[in-house]
Amino acid sequence: MNRLFLFVLVAGMAGCADLAPVAPGGKFADAAWDARLADLYRLRQWSIHGHLAIQAGGEGWSATLQWDQDNQNYMLRFIAPLGQGTYQLSGDEGKATLLTADNKVYQATDVESLLQDNLGWNIPLHGLQYWVRGAPEPGITTDNLVLDDKGRMTDLQQSGWRINISKYEEFNGKELPSKLLMQNERFQLRLVVLGWKTTS
Repeated sequence: MNRLFLFVLVAGMAGCADLAPVAPGGKFADAAWDARLADLYRLRQWSIHGHLAIQAGGEGWSATLQWDQDNQNYMLRFIAPLGQGTYQLSGDEGKATLLTADNKVYQATDVESLLQDNLGWNIPLHGLQYWVRGAPEPGITTDNLVLDDKGRMTDLQQSGWRINISKYEEFNGKELPSKLLMQNERFQLRLVVLGWKTTS
């Protein structure tokens, strides 16, 4: 049960569904986007906390998320309800570690291999660290990128996922996503960010 919970919790983080199309923002939005994107890519040290709601078929899960990112070093804590404990995913470019609620430890040279080998799923965590900021992962093909009239990303398809950002809020002087929907043909994740902390 613990493996199934974490599988869905992590696997749910992504996207592809029928959402209402949003008109592009125009030339002004494009210029604003170029400047905004450069600023988002410079944002390499940050923390978020919020709530996850995951739907997989007819079943649903929820958890509290704490995500700390320091360049390529990351630490994600999933605090499960109903006494299911805390799961921790951590690592850098050279090693990834998964600590389960029953204190089992799994390691691999990268996070995708770790999740694939132990949970049977390949999760693009490298893409997620950009999507939660409201930016595409650099160097990866992007489809159907949609901007609002302020030059902020509202919709994106990348790496087989669809990402929709329905709300931005100002945190520490930066407009950052506060409500995201990420989904594919099997899983749906809603992330509500309650707080952003940025140090760069």
